[in-house]
Amino acid sequence: MRLKRSIRVILILLFLVVSIIAAKSIYDLSVLPMKYFVRVCEGIFVINFVAAFCLFINKRGFVKGFSFILYLLLNIFCVAAIYYGSTTNKFLNNAFDNAESEYKTKFLLLSKNDYELNDLKEKDIAYYTDLQYKEKAFAELAKKDIKTFLEYPDINTTLEQDVSLIDNGMYIYLKEDQSEIKIDEYNIIYEFEVGIELSNEAIGEEELEEEEKIEYQQLTPGEYYNIFLGGYDFTNTFMDFNMLVSINKTNNEILITTIPRDFYITDAKVGKRDKLSDMGARGIETNMASVAKLFGVKIDYYIKVNTKSLVALVDAVGGITYCSDQEYTTSHAMILDTYNDSLGQKLHVKKGCQYLNGIQTLTVARERLAFKTGDNQRQKNCAKIMQAILSKMKTPGMAVKYPSVLEAVSGFYTTTIPKELITSSIQDLLENPNWNIKTQSVTGYGGQDYIFFGSTKDYVMYPHMNTVNAAKRKIQGMKYKKLSEL
Repeated sequence: MRLKRSIRVILILLFLVVSIIAAKSIYDLSVLPMKYFVRVCEGIFVINFVAAFCLFINKRGFVKGFSFILYLLLNIFCVAAIYYGSTTNKFLNNAFDNAESEYKTKFLLLSKNDYELNDLKEKDIAYYTDLQYKEKAFAELAKKDIKTFLEYPDINTTLEQDVSLIDNGMYIYLKEDQSEIKIDEYNIIYEFEVGIELSNEAIGEEELEEEEKIEYQQLTPGEYYNIFLGGYDFTNTFMDFNMLVSINKTNNEILITTIPRDFYITDAKVGKRDKLSDMGARGIETNMASVAKLFGVKIDYYIKVNTKSLVALVDAVGGITYCSDQEYTTSHAMILDTYNDSLGQKLHVKKGCQYLNGIQTLTVARERLAFKTGDNQRQKNCAKIMQAILSKMKTPGMAVKYPSVLEAVSGFYTTTIPKELITSSIQDLLENPNWNIKTQSVTGYGGQDYIFFGSTKDYVMYPHMNTVNAAKRKIQGMKYKKLSEL
């Protein structure tokens, strides 16, 4: 049966409109370099023209069948482009530059007595010297007519007083790490939060030596940048994962620097040494500033990873294949929200490759005590896990799971990286896929020292400064290009 001319025109126009919408969806993503986008559009509209011509002449047999096949393939492509394009664009709009301009720090008023908040108006409130953001806490308590605060040199002496003010990070540390201080014996009279604004100051930024600058030309901002990647534990208190990613767009180079969680370095905000993981209790800005000071660079953006969301992400992709070069049983149990390993079963990992679901993956990612090299092996396992997730996301079956995967990914992190930087970076990668990705690690040796500014002793890793200085030079060199290469 031959189609009427008017119906053929309507169908041709309808298919053309669908093609235009698909092209706009691809354009709105802003990830394709213009030359590739033009080629995609040319392909879409050439197919439209050929299919429309075949349909318009309205012949039976091969011509009619060819027109049908062309339009079928074209519309499958266009519908997929519209659906996945709009889904991805929505994700990109919400998933970048989604960090708040300030973070919240919680404080608690503690006492062994059963006081009410109103009972504290005439009492002295004890606090320890290195309590961060105490002025903001005092201002908040002043709203409750609590105005007398006395300083003590350490947390032990502070908690010996009638009423004490501490931050939530210290409280969780004392509670979870079974300190000599029996924090469970204290009553929480009042808890409150204060907002701390994030800054982007160039703490400790250093330059190459003058004689070295002769051989180099410094790139302009935007051609290079540093991103801090911090992964919080599932209590969202301690930062178990610290990484600096340095990107040089001119040289097409990426330098990834991993830093052990127990690295014992100077807290840039206070000027005293502490473990990187414990600095996380004082907000991601503390870790950023301290890492920036350690390497003498400015950190432009950060990504804060919610380790707990790793479970949802791995389950969303249907689990991963993890390959271990040794057999071990995890010291941690397969649990969430607590460090009490008696509440769950431990995971036995065999040598070789095996399937892991979400909670199993998190347990492997947390493990360090089962290895001779400790946190260094954990860093390697985390890299393996991320590679396994990316490999799983490349499989054809992910097309069906795509929306749920994006939803899981969006809950995995917050970041100050703008969408425009991500889309332009994807364009750069498509333009030149041969980026040089380099990795380095800083190392140290174990010991016992005071953490949380002298509150208690725990395991720490003292830096091998030769590895720090070598890493520092490479990171600082990422913002330069040799004149001989220009």
